[in-house]
This record gives sequence, C-alpha cells and structure tokens, in this order.
Amino acid sequence: MCRSASPPCSREREDSTVLRTIVRRFGRAAEVVETEEYVPPAPTAGQVRVGMLLASVNPSDLVPIAGAYASRTSLPMVPGFEGVGVVEQVGAGVVGLAPGRRVLPLGSAGAWQQVKTTDAAWCVPVPDWLTDEQAACAYINPLTAHRMVQAHVPPGEGTTVVVDAAASAIGLMLVRMLNQAGNRVVALVRHPRGREQLASVVPELEQEAVLCTADAGWRTRLRERTGPRGHDVVLDAVGGSLGAELAALLAPQGTLVHYGLLSGEPLPADLRTRRPDVNLILFRLRDWVHAVDREQLGLAMHGAFRLVADGVAATAVAAVHDLPDVRRALEADAARGRAGKILLSLR
Repeated sequence: MCRSASPPCSREREDSTVLRTIVRRFGRAAEVVETEEYVPPAPTAGQVRVGMLLASVNPSDLVPIAGAYASRTSLPMVPGFEGVGVVEQVGAGVVGLAPGRRVLPLGSAGAWQQVKTTDAAWCVPVPDWLTDEQAACAYINPLTAHRMVQAHVPPGEGTTVVVDAAASAIGLMLVRMLNQAGNRVVALVRHPRGREQLASVVPELEQEAVLCTADAGWRTRLRERTGPRGHDVVLDAVGGSLGAELAALLAPQGTLVHYGLLSGEPLPADLRTRRPDVNLILFRLRDWVHAVDREQLGLAMHGAFRLVADGVAATAVAAVHDLPDVRRALEADAARGRAGKILLSLR
C-alpha cells in the first residue's frame, strides 16, 4: 500500500507559525472549536516534534469539549486523541526515532494541530504498509475492540455475544473480530439501514442474527437466538435502558463490557444489585493505555495495525476536511446517517 507524501522537514518551518484548533469554553463542538496560529515549541530532552498529517474525529474528542469532564479538563485545550504524523525534530536523548518517521503520537490530546510536540516514548511507529488514512483511524476503535475481545470474550462458538450499536464503526469491527474468533454473534442496530449496512460490510453474518431495536418483538427474537440460558457476553456502547435490559438477559455469571454512552444515559446505579452475579466491566481505553508499559502498548498497536490492514478493523472514511474548515467537519460528524469517519487534513 502506498502512503501519502510527507510534509517538508521541520527546519523549513522552524520558528514559523502554524495552525491549531483551540477550545476556550465548553459547549457543542461545532460552535466552540476555533482555529488560531501559534509557534510550536522545540522539543526538549526526550521529546519529538511531529508534523501532523491527518487526525480523526471521535466521540472521545467531543465529550470533553462538551464539558462532561469539566472538573478534570483544563482550558484552553487542543482536542484530538487520534492522528498520524511525521517526526520533524528530536530532542536530546531520543533513540529509535528520527526525522521522517511516521508515528502515532498517543497518550494525550492535541492531534488537531499541524505540529504536536510530545514525549518520544508515546510515539508509536507506523508500518509502511498502512496508508495515512488507515493509520489515522488505527488507534481508538481498533485497539478498543481488539482489547475487549482479547480480554473478555472466550473464543469459539460456545460463547454467544451481543453487540449493540453494531452498525457503528467500532461495532462493525467487533462483529468481524467475533466472527473471526468463531463466536455466535447477535448484532443490535437502532435503524433498518443498520441492518443493510451490516449485510454489505459483514455478509457472512446471518441476517437472523441482526436485530433492529426499533422493531416490535426484537426482545423475543433475541431470546430465540440466545436460548433460555441467555447470552454470555454483552459489548455495550449504548448504556441507559438498553444496556440494563441486555444485562438482565445475560446468562448466569455472564459478562457486560460497557465502553460507550451513545444513549447519553448511564447504566442504572443499582445494576450490580439487580444482577450481582454479572461481571460488569467498565472499559476505558485510556485507563489501559496508561497502565501498561510502552513495549506492551507497542505490541498491542502492532496487532491493531494488522487488523486494520487485513480489513477486520478497517474504517470507512466519509470525508476529509482541511483544518481551517474544522467547524464544517464537526457539523458533518454530527449529521445523522453519516457513512464513515470524518478526518481533518493537517498538511
């Protein structure tokens, strides 16, 4: 696979102004995200300066902008947890990275800017066989899906797994990974077009295994698919009443992995009391990434890169917007029925 052309090396723009996004007040992203010029700092010891190429827009970027974590979010802030760039300059003591190397600068926000200066230890080299677009989407969803399936879903057809929001970008990845592992999958979508999308993207999934929660009788069909014992695992990106219902229908000693809040409502506070036998996992990728050493993170990312290249964790891209058009990009991201990820071009 060919990669995109890299920007000029750092010395050509050293001490010059570049563009970044900035958030100075909490609110709806398309209304509060601004752009400004700035002079990126030179890397100090142990740091690198990365010329960003592409960055993705994810729910995990929008939640802190909205103020959901206001008590632990400092303003002003540069958003963006996922993006790919090229090392332009290295600080003293940096080994293993040199100018011209493509990397994912992880561990902190700040991908929505043309230059990010960050710790070299958090920069994961990107293999040449990934395109820039693939690399820009290779972290949050692929690694989340990969880690959840590895850690919480026993492989084989003896395990029945329910995936809600199955037509979302990460939902499609999970369905592919579970199919690959030989699990019995029941995919829940909220709109009939989600069923059509699953049929086109994961044709090997039986249509009877795709249930639309807008249809009357979906609960009955779920019980028919999972049997009287119930399903073994739920991978829940929705929360709220749907997450609670799926937890109630779990088999004894079943597992609910809660990793998203698309409903805007948390799981009921008394869920553990209702089902004390259920293994309730609150999965946050950031917690895992910051808990492991950099070598382990690098190995996990290599596994995610392979899944992306193989198509199992592939991400459809709906549109690429230039950084000055970030507000238009954020409006496009919020549009109902969007068919793929929104990317920001930072060149």
